[in-house]
Amino acid sequence: MLYLKLKSALLLLPCLFIFNEGQTQVVNIENKRIYDDTSGWSGTVEASFSAQQTKDLLFALNFKHLIQYKTRKHYYLVMSDLRYSGGRIVYANSGMAHARYAYRIKNGPWKWESYSQVQYNQLLLQKLRTLVGTGLRWKFYDQKESKFFAGSSVFFEYEEIQRDPTNTYNNTFRWSNYLSWFINRPTYSFTAATYYQPSLADFKDFRISGQYTYLFKMKKRVDFKFELTGFYDSRPPETVRDFTFSSTFGIVLRLK
Repeated sequence: MLYLKLKSALLLLPCLFIFNEGQTQVVNIENKRIYDDTSGWSGTVEASFSAQQTKDLLFALNFKHLIQYKTRKHYYLVMSDLRYSGGRIVYANSGMAHARYAYRIKNGPWKWESYSQVQYNQLLLQKLRTLVGTGLRWKFYDQKESKFFAGSSVFFEYEEIQRDPTNTYNNTFRWSNYLSWFINRPTYSFTAATYYQPSLADFKDFRISGQYTYLFKMKKRVDFKFELTGFYDSRPPETVRDFTFSSTFGIVLRLK
């Protein structure tokens, strides 16, 4: 039954409207959502600042927040992520803010979503990127330990790339599709999200992003965590790589 539903979801992706998230250009909203049946408010705020004097004076600033509100019919999400590190040389300078609203259709597995986003990333030569979009989200498999989702939407994107001697401006409509799942078993958990975003004007201009997290529960309060994130842009700005990835692994201690 799961195989048939998964196959149906894969066939559905080319036929719907969609959105996404991710690394660099794409922001992964999937791992930020509330996935249980609880209602009400939830959220986090994180902030840090550091300064270090060696040969040069280096600063590091990080701020991010996430606020969610959920009922049976409505879902609201507002989040931001700001990062800066450097001094005489800038090592990171990026920012992102995202807002989203979803409405459940007739208490079924379908939701209609609308969203907007603004971001910048100096190291990717991205001076400004804004987008606004809308589409459908489908929870096609829902059991106590496993949930599978598919989504499709269309968004309008405005992007300003910083180049010498003048900046480059891009305006396009993109078709965003994603498939995500959340599996939580007694001995392990596995969460993943994959996004595909072609330009509606030229399907050779597309972006693919994915984030995959595996948590192996070794002891009662000790877990091993491995996470892999990748991003591919078929037409990146000059001097910027078309494919980037990051991977992390380590030990997670649970206090409760």
